[in-house]
Amino acid sequence: EDPKEFEKLESSLTKAEQYIENNQKRLTYVIGALILIVAGYFSYKNLIQKPKEFEAQERIWQAQQNFAIDSFSVALYGNANAMGFEEIIEDYGSTEVGNLANYYAGICCLRLKEFDQALEYLQDFSTEDPGLLPASIVAIGDCYSELGEYDKAAQNYVEAANIADEAKISGIILMKAGLNYEKLGNKEKAHEIYTS
Repeated sequence: EDPKEFEKLESSLTKAEQYIENNQKRLTYVIGALILIVAGYFSYKNLIQKPKEFEAQERIWQAQQNFAIDSFSVALYGNANAMGFEEIIEDYGSTEVGNLANYYAGICCLRLKEFDQALEYLQDFSTEDPGLLPASIVAIGDCYSELGEYDKAAQNYVEAANIADEAKISGIILMKAGLNYEKLGNKEKAHEIYTS
């Protein structure tokens, strides 16, 4: 209702109209580019990513079966009848299934005593799953422990214990951390871990 406020508003609208008029071509390009980016993203998700995810799920089950029966070499490298986790990572690495294959491949390498390779796979794996996250960090700790890097192993065990859901599991993980501190000769830290 204040005439001064109305004048300010009218002046602002006039400036905005002028800006749009002066930069119409540029604004059209920017809006067009944004539309293309959004359309491209949704096309990629629905036409490429989803079918690839489905295909990866169909391929991983045989490797998972081999893993379940402790046939770690076949699970990792595959054979004439089935893809292994290594090939799944290579072909479907950008999918969630490809990400999960990193975890499986890391555990296979750990069991096959290929600790450096196990570390690479496990460090490429990412998850928010409350069961898998601490398990993957424990596996990283196991690799470091086997490689004689006891400090890194202990740090990973402590991290895993802090995020593990169950106190019983945390206790087992902390025991591993304490053992690695003992190997380092750090009895104080080991005692602190054991009594926490």
